[in-house]
Amino acid sequence: MRVGLTQDLFASGEDGAGVCQAIGWKSVSTALRYVRKQSVKGGAVSRVFDGLRR
Repeated sequence: MRVGLTQDLFASGEDGAGVCQAIGWKSVSTALRYVRKQSVKGGAVSRVFDGLRR
């Protein structure tokens, strides 16, 4: 449940420190492990490249 909530919070634009505080992760790196692939698909660079391809 914590992993899913972490992913949802990052996807909605929350920052790492806020996510860790809300969920109870001890370090941002722990939380980032669960959103690494998600960040690649939905990150700013990905959105820019998607816009260029259209």
